[in-house]
Order: sequence, then structure tokens, then C-alpha cells
Amino acid sequence: MRANRPQTTLAAPCTVSGRGYWTGHPNTLTFLPAEEGSGVRFERADLDGAPDVLAVSENRSSMPLRTRLTRGRAEVDMVEHVMAALYGLQIDNVLVRCTAFEMPAMDGSSLPFALVLESAGKREQVLPRDTWRIDRTLRVGNDDQWLVAEPHVLPQDNHLELEYHLDFGPTSPIGKATYTYRLHPPNFSQELAAARTFITLETARQLQAQGLGGHVNERDLLVFDTNGPIHNHLRFPDECARHKLLDLVGDLALSGIDLVGRIVAHRSGHQLNGVMAEQLRDLAKAASCVAATRLQAA
Repeated sequence: MRANRPQTTLAAPCTVSGRGYWTGHPNTLTFLPAEEGSGVRFERADLDGAPDVLAVSENRSSMPLRTRLTRGRAEVDMVEHVMAALYGLQIDNVLVRCTAFEMPAMDGSSLPFALVLESAGKREQVLPRDTWRIDRTLRVGNDDQWLVAEPHVLPQDNHLELEYHLDFGPTSPIGKATYTYRLHPPNFSQELAAARTFITLETARQLQAQGLGGHVNERDLLVFDTNGPIHNHLRFPDECARHKLLDLVGDLALSGIDLVGRIVAHRSGHQLNGVMAEQLRDLAKAASCVAATRLQAA
């Protein structure tokens, strides 16, 4: 564990509102500056006592197709796009005040969150941000789906490089693609945050038959049939691979630290991403009892 840069918070509060994909419930998020060392906390302002939950891997709940945080009565769902925006822009200490359980879907990407956060600006704080330089090869998953974290070849490299291999098989309407991204706040909104959630038409129909996402249409996310996106257009030729990498950023944010090294993901999803974040966080905590105290999942 070592210090790499000053911690940051928001220069001013900012707000965004929208409806959740799964429930359709409206939710207003107010992003508030927070003191150094406090991390990212989600506060349920709609519940008595306004309980909150720290955005770290210890508080992650295992859910299909999304990332949920739970601590007592404080439960928040679909946090990955909010977390990706904060982590991608290197905004470390924030209170996210919510008026509902599920985060707003917006356009299916992190871009609406990133834009309001950028407009608010960020402010450097006094304490250094903890950084874990990956010093060994770490693998999670199986032969079909996996992630590998490894050190940089060159010791002077001081960034996080991510690579995602997208492959749903030869019969999927979503094509095979690979995308590599070096985490860099100045280009995060343009290169990664804008990549949207995607789904096949078959899966969308199955979910709506279960009573989920009944208000969502093909304009709200990328829905693929055999001819490509329905009533929509790709922002990037490899937008689906970029979005999977965006999800990975949001899930790795639950490590609670900056990461230096290279992480390659092959067909991974939120569950496997979360396992990797947890293992990286455990290594960081084992390396420094001071950091472990500061990063506790209270």
C-alpha cells in the first residue's frame, strides 16, 4: 500500500433524477462532499433514520445482472454505474443521498452521472489516497469465465489497465469484441462512461414476463435482435464490450482503493467482478493495518 495522489471530494453538491430499470421507481440522487477517509456512502433518505451503507466489497450482496449493497436496513441496488462514474473520475469521498432503493437507469450508461459530477468539480483533500500495486498474479473464475489481475511488466507504470473479452457465442446477435482501456479521468466520459447497458430481445421478453422493467423500451437501452439494436444506434462499434468494462470499473471500485496493474476479464459479470474486488481489497488490507482501519466496512 502506498500513497499516490491526494484524496478528493466534490467541490459542490449535485443532483440527478431518474427511474430504476427493474422497479421503475423514481429516485433522486444528491451527491454531497464528504470528509477525507470517509469513502463513498449511500444514504437512504427515504427511510426512518436515514441508514447508510459504505460502498466496499464486504457490503456487496450477490445478485444476478447487477450489484447491490446491503448493511442492515440500508440497501441500494444497481450501484455499478454510479460507482463507475465516481471511480473513473477519481472522486473518493462522497455521500450519495437516495430517495429510493434502485439507482436511476438514465440512458443505461454512466455518462449522466459523470456529467453532473464533472460540472460540480472536485476538490483535493489533505490525506493521501491509498493505492495497491498489484504484486502477484491473481485469477478467479473457471475456463469459461474468468478474470486475471497481474503486475505491470514495467515497474515505472503507475496506472490501471483493463481489458475485456466479450463473447456470447456464435449464435448470439451480440458480436464478439475486445476492448482495452487505461483508467484516466480526463477521457473517462468520452471513452467509457457513454457505453450503455445491452440485452437481447429474448432476455428482455423473459424479464418483462416476470414483471420486471415493464416501463422500459428499446430507447432506454440497447436491445438486440438478429439485425442489431432495435430502434437505436451504437455509440461505438464495440459499445457492448466497453459497457462490460464499465461495469468492471464500477465493481472494482468496491475495493475502496486505487489499483495499479493490469486486469483482464473474459466473459465475466458482476458476481465474478465482485469476487476479484474482494480479493484485491483483502490483499490491500493485509498489507497495512492503518489502511484496513480506515477502509473498514462500517
